[in-house]
Amino acid sequence: MSRLRLIFSFRRLVHSFAYFGATLAAIAVFVLVLMLAESAVYLSTGQPVSVWAMVIAAVAAAFGFAPLVQSMQRVLDRLFFRHQLDTLAAIRQLGAGDLAQLPLQDIETALLERICSVSHRRYAALDERNRPDGGWYTFPATAPLIDHQPEDGTHKDYDLCLKLPDASGEAYLWLGPRLDGWPMDSEERASLESLAKFSAVSLEHARLTHQQAEAARLDSLSRITKQLHSHDMKNRLHDLSFLAHHLGSGKLDEEDVVRMLTAIRKVTGRMQTLMQRMNDPNAPVDLAIAPIDLVALLKRSVRDRLWPESITIAAHYEVLPAVAGDADQLQGVFENLYDNAVQSMQRQGEVRIETRVVKNEQGEDVAEVRVSDQGCGMSKDFLNNRLFRLFATSKSNGLGVGLYLSRRIVNAHGGNIAAESDGPGKGSTFFVRLPLWQDQLAE
Repeated sequence: MSRLRLIFSFRRLVHSFAYFGATLAAIAVFVLVLMLAESAVYLSTGQPVSVWAMVIAAVAAAFGFAPLVQSMQRVLDRLFFRHQLDTLAAIRQLGAGDLAQLPLQDIETALLERICSVSHRRYAALDERNRPDGGWYTFPATAPLIDHQPEDGTHKDYDLCLKLPDASGEAYLWLGPRLDGWPMDSEERASLESLAKFSAVSLEHARLTHQQAEAARLDSLSRITKQLHSHDMKNRLHDLSFLAHHLGSGKLDEEDVVRMLTAIRKVTGRMQTLMQRMNDPNAPVDLAIAPIDLVALLKRSVRDRLWPESITIAAHYEVLPAVAGDADQLQGVFENLYDNAVQSMQRQGEVRIETRVVKNEQGEDVAEVRVSDQGCGMSKDFLNNRLFRLFATSKSNGLGVGLYLSRRIVNAHGGNIAAESDGPGKGSTFFVRLPLWQDQLAE
């Protein structure tokens, strides 16, 4: 190290002499230009140039020569100290490419990589272990680990430790040795301190941007969830109104009354579940996966549903193996498909329900449920670009939330939902495909 310092000091001395020589050369060129200009004026006019004219010309020429001197200095800097840190250039390079655009888990590593690049360091580390949820970050990953923050702020594997401004706790930037091995002088240290402050600001900006994006996402999710539950609640209230109308008609026998009361209990139970979800709309929906007899579930949902009198059901059930799913969640999906079919047909027409086993894109057996209607249908553009998007609907009285929710539930099961239609006014068919229970066990 002492030999390196001696060489470094010698290069500093030579650099200073080079600066001095460059300055003398610039002065010589400056004087020569003035003399040539004065001679040219004398030859053309026959009159000597006045002293004041020479002074004004000298001042004007000085401004013209300043960029030349600066260029010569930059050439000398690159020649003698190629890796010397230019703070402004480093900050510009450090800010190139917004850190906030990166995934949250990559921000610290990307920042350290840029710091190493602009400061010409072999490695760098960020110690935020004293911050809540903080950690130890390095670039590259093989950079030496410091078990705990040294009291004197020094470590044998790192040249410099800089404390970063941080309101939520202590944070430190550790810089490894330079690529060229040169020692650090006071000028470079001051530049690195400025760079560290800018790095802290960049890091905080990136994190705050992600926090704001996450808050906006959660707020949007909250509003979406309330819309979804309002949509489902509207359907359940319609069911209750329908039941109340029939109970008040006085035309039901005892068996019908019992059936109506059972249906009311199911509807109110469904509404209570919805109310609980609305109290905490951001709570994750956990699936209770179990083997399900899908045909039995469909038959029960059709039997217990309150269909308008002008709706007829045509069902064809093929025997299916047990599927892997959450019965309550899947029943909600099929109820949404029934609601969609009834609304699209203006509450009159035929709803067709079919089941079968088909192959998915991976060549695996899956259970498929088809729900078809004779309603308003959908255009090709709507099918390809808008179907299943939130608030997208082809029905005049639709909200465009039921199918969005259904797709989320089916996807959570590892299945998929799709639709086809021959065009507006030609009905629609929805396909729900779900994995088989035996395949889930195999996984």
